[in-house]
This record gives sequence, C-alpha cells and structure tokens, in this order.
Amino acid sequence: MFGLSVPVVAGLLVLAILFAMAGFATLLRKVGPHEALIVYGIRGPRTVTNGGTILIPMLEQCRELSLELMSFDVAPQQSLYTNQGVAVTVEAVAQLKVKSDPVSIRTAAEQFLTKRPEQREGLIRLVMEGHLRGIIGQLTVEQIVKEPEMVGDRMRSTCAADMNKMGLDVVSFTLKEVRDKNEYITNMGRPDIARIKRDAEVAAAEADRDIAIKRAESQRAAAVAKAQADQERVAAETASLAKQAEAERDLDIKKASYLEITKKAQATADKDYEIETNVMQQQVVTESVRVQQA
Repeated sequence: MFGLSVPVVAGLLVLAILFAMAGFATLLRKVGPHEALIVYGIRGPRTVTNGGTILIPMLEQCRELSLELMSFDVAPQQSLYTNQGVAVTVEAVAQLKVKSDPVSIRTAAEQFLTKRPEQREGLIRLVMEGHLRGIIGQLTVEQIVKEPEMVGDRMRSTCAADMNKMGLDVVSFTLKEVRDKNEYITNMGRPDIARIKRDAEVAAAEADRDIAIKRAESQRAAAVAKAQADQERVAAETASLAKQAEAERDLDIKKASYLEITKKAQATADKDYEIETNVMQQQVVTESVRVQQA
C-alpha cells in the first residue's frame, strides 16, 4: 500500500492504536471513595463519586472535592458568658465532612471548591463559634463542666441547619477544656471533694468498727470454744478417774474376796489337818497300849 511493506504498515497501526489509547487515557478521569469529581462544561455540571467519566477535550473541565473527615479546633478567642454571668474559656474539637449525596456535594462545591483548606475551616469555625456562644449563654457552669456530652449534642443539632446549607454534616463536637479566670470551676469542686473525703473517712471508721466487732466476736467464740473444750477435758478426766477408781475398787473387792476364801480354805485345811493329826495320834497311842498289853 503506497509502496510500504507489510511490517511497516503493521508498525504504524500499532503506533496509531497506542496514541489513541494514550489520548483516551488523558480524557478518562477517575476518583476514589474519598473524593468527588465536579465536572462542568458543555454538558452542564455533574458530580462523579467512586468511579470515573470521560471529558470532552476543550469543552469540559473538572476539579476534585475531598469527602474526607475534617477535624479542627473550635476555640473562641474571647470569653463566653454563662447564664450566671461567669466568663469561661472553652476549647473544643469539631469533626465534619461533606455529605455523600449529589445535592450536598454540589452545594459544598459551590461554597468551598475555590477556597484553600484554611479559608474553608475559617468560615466553618466562625459559624460554630457563634452557635457555641449562644449555647454557653443558656447553660450554667455546672452543666457545661458536668455534662459535656449534652453541650456536644446541642451543638450538633443547632449547627445542623447552617451546615446543611454548606453541604456539610457535623459528625462530632467534643469539649476539650473549660476554664475560667476567677477559679469558679476550682471552687465548684471543693464541696464535692470535702464530701468525698468525709464519706471516705466515715467508710474507714465504719470498716474499723466492723473489724473490731468481728475481732471481738472471734475472740469470744474462741474463748467459748476453749471453755467448752476445757469442760469436756475435765469431764473426760473425771470420768477416766472414776473408771479407774471403780476398777481399783472392784480389784480390791475381788482381792478381799479371794483372800477371805483363801483364809477360809486354809482354816478348813488346818482344822482337818489337826483332826487328822489327833486321829493319827490316838491311833498311835491305842496301838502302843495294845502292844504294851500284848
């Protein structure tokens, strides 16, 4: 074709395809889940999230809008006054983000797309500081110090309307510190500290009393147990001695009985012996007389 060889034509086709793909890649714009793509041009404004789109060269342009969480301090430079007239200094942390729906993304783009992050945070901080001042003015120092979650809830509900106008959502609002120059907060805690100390001392005294009572009860129980054991030991010793006495008495009785029987037997034997002896002597005498007579 036009005097070109087949390999050259194939190479030119490959180069053309590569150039076309490179051009297509420059027209394709993609965004991740953490940002939105704001496209404006001949086809009108549109938003793209978590995907991609093809731009028409020279007829459309785009800019990225971050959907990530924004966190910054809210610390009014001037003191805020409670409904008691006490001046307090409040420091808080606010976390916001652009809502994910297309309407909120377009609203946030209209408000902040051309502003730097510090300019955007400055605008939001002014709105939140104004609402914080109004909320602090409705509360007592005790409520602010003891119920910080309630202050955060009021801030989120109060700021919701203004934040919606900017396409934003208040994720959280947390009080970091509340202080005052007149030591109102410090003095406010002293009665509680005294009460806690008093309660602790009372609890310690009650614990000592209970310990003393339990110790006395234990000692009494030990004494009763010892006395009972001594009584049982004495009773056992007495019973043992009584049994020993009974045994000795029975032994003595038996010995006396045996001795009496022995004596009686001995007397009977002696008497029989004496009788037998007399009989024998008489027989001897009789025999002697008869011999003499013979």
